[in-house]
Amino acid sequence: MTTNNPITEKPTPEKTLDLTQAVWQNRGKMLIVFSLVMLGTVGLLKVAKLKFTSEAKMFVRLGKETVGLDPTATVGQTIAVQEGREKEIYSVQSLMQSRGVLEEVVDAVGVEKILEETDNDEPGWMPIQLGELKKLSPVYVDSPRDEAIEKLEKGLEIYNPRSTAIIGLRYETISPELAAEVLDQVIDSSVDAHVRIHQSEGSNKFFTAQTEKIAGEVARLEQELVDFKNESGVSELSQHRQVKIAQIASLEDAWLDTIAQIEAVEGEIESRERMVAQQPRQVRLAETTGLPSSAAEGMREQLYSLQLNESEYLSRYQPTHPKVRQMRAQIAAAQETLDSENRLTQVTMGVNESRREMEAELLNQRAIAASLNAKQEILAQQIADAKSELKAINQNEIELAQISRRLDLARASYQDYARRSELARMDQALSQESLSNLTVLQMPSQSKIPSSPKVAMTLVMGFTAAVFLSVLTAILAQLRTIYRAEPAKLVRTKKEPLWKGFRFVNAATRLLSFRWL
Repeated sequence: MTTNNPITEKPTPEKTLDLTQAVWQNRGKMLIVFSLVMLGTVGLLKVAKLKFTSEAKMFVRLGKETVGLDPTATVGQTIAVQEGREKEIYSVQSLMQSRGVLEEVVDAVGVEKILEETDNDEPGWMPIQLGELKKLSPVYVDSPRDEAIEKLEKGLEIYNPRSTAIIGLRYETISPELAAEVLDQVIDSSVDAHVRIHQSEGSNKFFTAQTEKIAGEVARLEQELVDFKNESGVSELSQHRQVKIAQIASLEDAWLDTIAQIEAVEGEIESRERMVAQQPRQVRLAETTGLPSSAAEGMREQLYSLQLNESEYLSRYQPTHPKVRQMRAQIAAAQETLDSENRLTQVTMGVNESRREMEAELLNQRAIAASLNAKQEILAQQIADAKSELKAINQNEIELAQISRRLDLARASYQDYARRSELARMDQALSQESLSNLTVLQMPSQSKIPSSPKVAMTLVMGFTAAVFLSVLTAILAQLRTIYRAEPAKLVRTKKEPLWKGFRFVNAATRLLSFRWL
């Protein structure tokens, strides 16, 4: 069994939505809607609080924060880091919008001022304030300070004109004086924070302590160097070392000359010993011949005695006397014996003077050789002592070099720490004076001309909204009239929507479905 659902009425001409007709027929309604919207706009302008905007500008110049290094930045190994000015400017912007700066501003200005709560506030046109509705939330926390910080964060506008080193600040509130006060405090807090973040906490104290410590180390090493020089007895070891080397060279030359002299003297001694050995110890000095001997002298004395006796006998006896003849016989025998005695030759022997002179020269050469040997031993001992002293000088030179090297390193460290300590002190002094590379280019303005609400823009927006709502009211009213005038015509099958009978709606549907693309 099939069922049909035909339309019972006869076909009639189809009604269309004419925008001009709708506007004309519903002009009264449109006028009422337009008037209400414009009255609401004027009323909004009437009850809206006047707000004033203060504007300031800051210039980020090249300063110690940009081109300088923190005293602790070059303590260890470093690498070159090149950062553009854009990053620095963006960092300053982020610093100004940081919660720390905002908290300082809120605490300095006051929570009530930031929240724009004054004693002469009049009740608004709404029966209940929107702020009271927040208290109905289960997660609501009553913290005026946090609300003030949030309001300040949303209301504070910080911008950077393109390709400039200028940072602009803008803040809007209920009075020009309050807006300027807020920006003044933002600038002061930002400068203080900028100075603080570019200063290493405790760097001055650290470098001062390190400088004093290194100064004590330098004094200790200097005293150690003085004590070492006093103990070694020299002030300049390199010069003393050269003198000692020259002394050793001179002693070695003298030692070699002495050895040569000893060899020459020993050769001469050997030659003279051979010559002395060839010389006799004694030589014949004189020879005397015809000298009588002692026996002949005795016989001559005996003969002389006999002759004296003969003379005595002749004085007493006659020559023919037997005694006289006997005496003469004895004299003749003695004379004969004396005549038969040979005559002696006397030879005088003496010391050989040449040998004695050679022996004297030999003794002299031996003495020279002994003195040269002693000199050689002395020179050898002096050379050994000088070399020992040279070794001691070399060892002392190494120790002196080590002490000097430690002293030089300590002095270099002291100078470096002293320089860094001075930089840290200057940085701290600059920080205490709040000296920064942020310069106020334009002080916060206090313009008496309200910046909000903007009357012209508000009226234009209200007029636009009034026109749109009035036209929309006319269209809706016209659609309602058509629907009431021909309800049977609008009966369709379930598959066909009710609004498909209007050409205007169909055209809008096709347009919004993008099927025409």
